[in-house]
Amino acid sequence: MAIPVLRSLTLKQAIHAVLAAFVIGFAITAVEFAWTASRERATALARLEDAVALVEGPAAGAAWQIDGVLAGQVLDGMIRTDAAWAEIRLIDGTLLARRERASPPATPLERAATALLFRDPPVVVHDLFPPSAGHPAGDRSPPDGAAGRVGRLIVGIDTGRAASGFLAYASAALVAGTLRNLLVGLAMAAVFHRLLTRPLLQIGRAVARIDPEKPYGQPLAVPRGHADDELGFVIARFNHTLGLLEREHDELRRLATRCPLTGLANRALLLDRLDHAIELAERARAAGAGRLAVLYVDLDRFKRVNDSLGHGVGDALLCRVAERLNASVRRCDTVGRLGGDEFLVVLERVADGEEAAMVAQRLLDTLSMVTEVAEHRVHITASVGVALHQAQAGQAQGGQTDSAGLMRMADSAMQAAKNAGGNRFVFYTRDMTDRAEARLRLESGLREAVAARSFELVYQPKVEASGGRLTGFEALIRWRHEGVPISPGDFIPVAEDTGLIIEIGRWVLEEACRTATRWALDHGPVPVAVNVSARQLADPGFARQVEQVLQRHGTPPDLLELEITETVIMKDVRHHLPTLNRLRALGVRIAIDDFGTGYSSLAYLRQLPVDVLKIDRSFVNDLPHAPDIASTVIALAQRLLLSTVAEGVETAEQRHWLAEAGCDCLQGYLISRPLSADAAEAMIMTAFACDEALPLSA
Repeated sequence: MAIPVLRSLTLKQAIHAVLAAFVIGFAITAVEFAWTASRERATALARLEDAVALVEGPAAGAAWQIDGVLAGQVLDGMIRTDAAWAEIRLIDGTLLARRERASPPATPLERAATALLFRDPPVVVHDLFPPSAGHPAGDRSPPDGAAGRVGRLIVGIDTGRAASGFLAYASAALVAGTLRNLLVGLAMAAVFHRLLTRPLLQIGRAVARIDPEKPYGQPLAVPRGHADDELGFVIARFNHTLGLLEREHDELRRLATRCPLTGLANRALLLDRLDHAIELAERARAAGAGRLAVLYVDLDRFKRVNDSLGHGVGDALLCRVAERLNASVRRCDTVGRLGGDEFLVVLERVADGEEAAMVAQRLLDTLSMVTEVAEHRVHITASVGVALHQAQAGQAQGGQTDSAGLMRMADSAMQAAKNAGGNRFVFYTRDMTDRAEARLRLESGLREAVAARSFELVYQPKVEASGGRLTGFEALIRWRHEGVPISPGDFIPVAEDTGLIIEIGRWVLEEACRTATRWALDHGPVPVAVNVSARQLADPGFARQVEQVLQRHGTPPDLLELEITETVIMKDVRHHLPTLNRLRALGVRIAIDDFGTGYSSLAYLRQLPVDVLKIDRSFVNDLPHAPDIASTVIALAQRLLLSTVAEGVETAEQRHWLAEAGCDCLQGYLISRPLSADAAEAMIMTAFACDEALPLSA
């Protein structure tokens, strides 16, 4: 970038140098003028004194003899010297003779020079004594006593001549000083330009050549001759700062692109590498070169390691996993950590899906080896999802060939591997994406339904196994999405995963209690059973919530039955037991749903505040040909003084067997399909009209 001349440092320093030289030069010239003025004054006086000394004898003789002619001749001689005027006076003051030089009027400069040279009137007064033997001519010592004086010689100095001489000198000195000052200023400017401005200009040009994107790695060169002065120091500090910036940039780049724990590529770098690999794969597709494969690796049950051994051991295990993944692939491949226990492996130029499968199996084998971490022996497995770029090219024209699309494919395949039990790899298929998209749509619709409370409850009746009397209902939720009924088996798991089950469960509880209260007031007490999710039971405030709902709707506690699956209760019995005890203290009945499908401990079963065991429909379906489990559950319930309800009763043979075996209540399509609230209320009206009382203890 060119610098304007008027703003140039060279011009600025030249002007300042010349001004400084002139100021200093004028100060010196002023001192010289003062000294010259003093010298000129002394010189003029000395010359006049010498002239007076030459005429002292004749002037004394003229005064002694009172000879006016001789005195005039003496004074004429004085006028021809530096005297402007001269006179001889006798002892009594009488003027003996006087002579003056005719001079033109003085100019202002001459008057100023005169004022500078002579502050007082420039007059020389000399006493005249008579000649005597004791006082030869030229002896200026006065005789003893003033009586010997015969007159006085008075001389006025010619100031015009002295001023003219001084002005001539001053003019010459001023011109010479001005030229000298100008030359000194220019010389100073040249020196400053050579020592300062030109090196600064070189440094500026070097700085301008530095690439702003990569300022480091381009140190400035020290101008010649400045290695050990201030400029060299500034450049050394600048280069040192550039080095620090380079190290800081490298560290920031590492932190921005690397996982701080494992040192693997992070998500940002993985996406960049994957985009580059996709670009290369697109170019090589026509040539039939190798394919691109993406492996999504997720450790199985890694949370247990953190929970049981601590996060320190978990972090050390992740570092060990990263080392093994890196060691299991080629140098051209990329291994990165997405977060938590999830890793991504980008395989470039794999021959086909078989080679990708071999790599996936090698990763599983490597990770499944027993590992010693922080003095702990840890056995870890993984689930791997595999997505091939070229294999999906035909169906991925809709934008699935980008890095995010491939990662979603591999993630879907990994989820399928995890759902299948883990410790395996699964290749991506199109229906995985369809299922994922359908789940997303379902989740979005479910959120809208929760906000709008667009659900409904249906009620499936339960009857006595022996007499067929109505004993109560189970409230079941139903939802229609975009006009299509959605099975609870489809949307309830989604609600569980997203946490929406809390709001849904609260609505079901409110609606069931409101309905039970209305039925009790209009017809008579009819118990209603409500299913409780794992998230609801895990909530420490769930028992308080049930109590508030009962109070809000005025529902007698014995009309509410909470059905909890065996798996949910047994997952953490110690944690759930206080909540169950508080619910039981309210007077609410508790039933274990799907009994026999979990891993119940008989010791815990005796401690649980349970009223009902519901036999799972999978065991009822086997009746009457395989009655072992159903009969065992019924016998266990009788020993524990618990009621039993058989679910999924669909045939008369099943009903007969259950009644003969001692089962208390039946529920299923043989009895009735789930009914709307109005249809259920009509059934209640019929039951009470026939005077079939509904016992509260089935």
